[in-house]
Amino acid sequence: MPLRLRLAALCETVLLALVRLLLPAEGRHRAAAPPSPPAPPHSPPPVLEPVWLDTPLVRPYLLAREGHPVEVSA
Repeated sequence: MPLRLRLAALCETVLLALVRLLLPAEGRHRAAAPPSPPAPPHSPPPVLEPVWLDTPLVRPYLLAREGHPVEVSA
């Protein structure tokens, strides 16, 4: 029994030493990369032309939404 207690105390001491060694001390911080430089200002987005949805592929769907009969040829 005393041997088990000594072995447990030794393991505890070794584990505590490893924890203290591997974890940073209070108030210390791990080394970090320097902050990145600020991003350049963004230019305004280009003015887009209005989208024209009335194309042969879209036209049947537009007509269906407006209530017109739809004729789709394959």
